[in-house]
Amino acid sequence: MIGYIDKSTPLSAYQPSQEILDITAKIQQDYSTGVDILDRSWTELNNRSVIEDENRGQLMFNAFVDTAEEDPNEAWKWRGTRSMARNKAIAMHAQITANYLLPLFTAQNEGDEVDTVFSEVMRDIIEWMALPTNSNYQASFLQAVFGMLTNPVTYLEADYYEVYQTIKKEEGGKIKKEEVLDEVLSGFKANILGSSQVLLTNVYERNIQKQRAIIKRRWIEYDEAEAKYGDHENWEFVRAGYKSIYNSEDGLFYDVKDDERLTLVSEEIYYNRREDIEIPFIGGIYLGDSDVEANPINHRDNKGNPKYNVVPFGYSRIGNHFFYFKSLMNAMSWDNMLIDAMYDISMNNEILQQEMPYAVTGSDKVDSEIIFPRAVVSFEDPNTKLQPLIPPKSTQGAFNAMQTIEQSMQEASVNDTMSGQLPQASQKAFNVAQAQANAKTLLGGVGKSLAESVIQFGDLMKDIAINHYTAPQIEELTGNKLKMKYRSFFLENTSGIDKKDKMIRFDADLIGQVLTPEQVTQRNIQLLEKELNGKKKLSDLKKSIRVINPEMFSNFKYLTKVDVEEMFTKNSEYWQGVLPNLKQILVNDPYVDQQGLTKRLLYAFFQSDSEDLIQEPQQGQPGGQPGTPGQPQGEPQAKEEANKLKAPAIAGNEII
Repeated sequence: MIGYIDKSTPLSAYQPSQEILDITAKIQQDYSTGVDILDRSWTELNNRSVIEDENRGQLMFNAFVDTAEEDPNEAWKWRGTRSMARNKAIAMHAQITANYLLPLFTAQNEGDEVDTVFSEVMRDIIEWMALPTNSNYQASFLQAVFGMLTNPVTYLEADYYEVYQTIKKEEGGKIKKEEVLDEVLSGFKANILGSSQVLLTNVYERNIQKQRAIIKRRWIEYDEAEAKYGDHENWEFVRAGYKSIYNSEDGLFYDVKDDERLTLVSEEIYYNRREDIEIPFIGGIYLGDSDVEANPINHRDNKGNPKYNVVPFGYSRIGNHFFYFKSLMNAMSWDNMLIDAMYDISMNNEILQQEMPYAVTGSDKVDSEIIFPRAVVSFEDPNTKLQPLIPPKSTQGAFNAMQTIEQSMQEASVNDTMSGQLPQASQKAFNVAQAQANAKTLLGGVGKSLAESVIQFGDLMKDIAINHYTAPQIEELTGNKLKMKYRSFFLENTSGIDKKDKMIRFDADLIGQVLTPEQVTQRNIQLLEKELNGKKKLSDLKKSIRVINPEMFSNFKYLTKVDVEEMFTKNSEYWQGVLPNLKQILVNDPYVDQQGLTKRLLYAFFQSDSEDLIQEPQQGQPGGQPGTPGQPQGEPQAKEEANKLKAPAIAGNEII
């Protein structure tokens, strides 16, 4: 959008209409504002720019050490880093990403009544979208958390693509070309954007949806850009390694060559939510609609309202209104530099103590030729003396100072015990527990910042789920007849405990229907009996099925939330201490599935081998009497089970 132009810069073949020139000039001003925000020094970032703070944080995390030294008198000195900030960041990352955070949902109708079934279905669909086979969400989540630790901001973009590719097929001995959906580039994508890849117009507005305008920019392969924009009439002006720059002084475009990116093109997309504008510029070329007013934002909620589809992630906020964050590297920078300086001094002193320089008085020659292990030397000159140039020094004070610095860094992150190291024998159990409690409190604060971003991102994922994944697809049948087809969602049980697989179906036949509770019950019974298909017990079923009315599902309002406790993994050791007591307390509770609780208890100790220890409950045992809640005893109870599960929005029940 902006660049350096002089008299030698060639005129571009791309010279658009006046309407495009006007909107390009307007967007160019916002672009300049965004670049100025990135390049300006900010007090909140210790008088560094956003770019400088990001570079500094990444160098610190990568344990960068400048070992270039031209002065031979200084080359002997030890140069290095303890990488304390990096180690703490890795430990922090492991704690925060113990689980892949996904939001929960509360579905509400127009009367603000909560529907638990739709709430669970939306959560299941979002979980399906986040699977590695369906998107890159999990990998991007890990990268976003790393960005929180090193960068003043990292963005996660929620987007949905339908990109087609040309493939070659052999038919009748001839090669024919066919356009098919590119499965790699299409579908839901969670893309990572760095702090310099999103330009803002107001650095003092934290809510990104309130920014007047934002601009996303990145460099992409020419072929990828062609797959997305190649059908546009202006594509012929796009060239790899070149950027067309608008000169407001004469109203003309000029081509600027980029020698560092000869095979790439710039993709810059302008968004203005209030005016509902989204315009892509590839290599500086306008690739929006021929009518500049007809460029609506693609990402919309289920009510049709536009949204920016990027969410900022950061470690901790700065001040009251500043948009950017303080990274963990920023927070620990002074302690990290101090401990490195102390190690430099201490290690160099140890080198001098072990390889002590001496002053020689007298006429005899004393050098490396006579200084070696077990050497015996006699001097002719009785006045010859060797005297160390540096008096012996104690390093205990320096190492005590380093321990104090390390303690300060632990207070700013996670302690060594939570990082996986055993506590020192001299430490009391209370002190260790107190340090762990303090670290968990700190993690909880960081988790709240992360949860805020995950909530916003989950809201974008929900929009994509409703507008794309649960929307009907037109299927052409014989006789030129068209039929609406809906996607089904399958979630495989991966917990290792006896849970069911999940199946979610959207049924077009339910659209417009208003079913009575009796009709819902009857459909539930029919579905249940069909799934039993000769099985004797409901416990033999290995999946749960929900059949959803797509129209009702898309009309609900979904509120997002995140449970911060999901950050703290409850591993087998945790459950081994909790489940035995829980089992004893609930052993006579008629509303608890005793067999299921026993399975969870055994799984905590034996994992997958626990299945060998499970047997069916006998008559007289808890959970073994016919009709005991939580233990259905065969097909005759199918109708009773179905009657329990009533929801006006579904035509099939979760089969438990």
